[in-house]
Amino acid sequence: MAALYTAANETISLVYGVWVEQAFALSIASLGATALAIGISELGGETLVTVFTDKIGKRKALAIGIIGNCLATLVLPILGRWLAGALVCLFLFYLTFEFTVVSGIPLMSEILPSARATMLASHMALIALGRSLGDLLAPTLFTQTVIPGIAANAIAAILFNLLALIALTRVKIPHS
Repeated sequence: MAALYTAANETISLVYGVWVEQAFALSIASLGATALAIGISELGGETLVTVFTDKIGKRKALAIGIIGNCLATLVLPILGRWLAGALVCLFLFYLTFEFTVVSGIPLMSEILPSARATMLASHMALIALGRSLGDLLAPTLFTQTVIPGIAANAIAAILFNLLALIALTRVKIPHS
């Protein structure tokens, strides 16, 4: 599950700078401003986790994050035709991804309470595997000619997220 939602993120993250630069002819300095917006969205995602995850439940929070990330990704090729729309979508994309990642940590630690450290280490390893998978696919998707621009990457990210959502339904937490 962690590998899948991280692959979804990386499928967009690896190419968003090139996409924004090509689509809107932005300079490197302007791209720095987008990085600032992304940093703020990541802080917002972590803040949302501290406010909501325990109240609504870890599994539900993770599902909301994944679904929210799907929605942000879905509208990215549509609203991404305009710079303001692209920035809003990227902000929401990173906000929901950060919410997902941080919500996933406590859920993963509850799967096998007697081996929390091992579970968390495995979780982090799978996040790294997902990043590798996304890094391998992202440039090929972005440069292929059948579906131009960011749309192919968005489709792949949504598919990865939907698979992660299915995997979430298979997570078993022992009752205390």
